[in-house]
Amino acid sequence: MRRALALGLILAFLAPTRARADESIERPEADFRHVSDYAWFALGAAAGFVGHEMGHMMMDAFFGKSVSFVGVSLGPIPFFAIQPCCNLTPRENYVIGSAGFVVGDVSSELILQIAPTLRSHRHAFLKGVLMFDILLAAGYAVTGFAGIGPAQSDVNTMARGLAVPSWQVGVMLMVPAAVDLYRYFVPRSV
Repeated sequence: MRRALALGLILAFLAPTRARADESIERPEADFRHVSDYAWFALGAAAGFVGHEMGHMMMDAFFGKSVSFVGVSLGPIPFFAIQPCCNLTPRENYVIGSAGFVVGDVSSELILQIAPTLRSHRHAFLKGVLMFDILLAAGYAVTGFAGIGPAQSDVNTMARGLAVPSWQVGVMLMVPAAVDLYRYFVPRSV
């Protein structure tokens, strides 16, 4: 009940943005005028990251899998992977690997539906979430096309689950990212 009320309030707050869709086409991209705009953008990107990882964790919990954090690297870039433990079926591999992207796709769709003219407004937090979702999917798609990355990467996990080459998973990730980026720059396209 609380979540529905909170979502309703957010939609009501952002609804005037949708009503002004026609007038914002001619307006240039809103610039960030204050340091706080950059902080809100970074916070939005961090929220996108947390949402992505929580998607994986929720599916791990759904399947009853314990997780461990494993250090990985892509060339000189160190990072970590959340690795579920033990005896995953191909279906579980795919669902857990793709869950973070599903969260990103849903949040991007909500943002672009609620605020289709986002580009011409200063909503730095929403821009941070959207750009994180788009760039993460595009970055993973590139690793899929190149066939690189650790075995624990989302792309390789999804490819194992589907029994397909990683470049096909890269296509699955790149298409929605490209469409969302296009929708950001051309809001009338919808």
